[in-house]
Amino acid sequence: MQFVIVFAGLALFLTQPSVVFSAGQCSAKSYREARSAVTSRLLATGYSKAQVGFLMRNTDRMTSALRSDRLNDNGRACGIDSARAHILGCLDKQLFPLKRGSKAALDEEKQTEGFWGRKRLAVRELLFIGQLHGCLGAAKEYLFRG
Repeated sequence: MQFVIVFAGLALFLTQPSVVFSAGQCSAKSYREARSAVTSRLLATGYSKAQVGFLMRNTDRMTSALRSDRLNDNGRACGIDSARAHILGCLDKQLFPLKRGSKAALDEEKQTEGFWGRKRLAVRELLFIGQLHGCLGAAKEYLFRG
């Protein structure tokens, strides 16, 4: 079931051509600004502080692993900070219009294979992780080499 949620998020992402098209555009925000915006929106839509801390720590880990020497021509024109911020901008567009309200289903915990070092994750955490991986994949395709 948990994989269905992650893959459903990825499928939803891939069917949104405007997001894929915008993957090659520079972010108007810095990574710090984009991170702050996503953090605020997660808190505003019912994610707990613990969930936000866990998700953003791992997001930082994954985006900081993207190196500037791997940027392609599109990515070099923007710079590494913009490329990393673009991933969070993509995530913001994909994850929200999630609104406060359907909390019960999103807070249900699922047993997983161990995403990001945890074996039990809430549906909302799995949704975030699936969308983040979709945005990372799009950025790697359009902003980074190989």
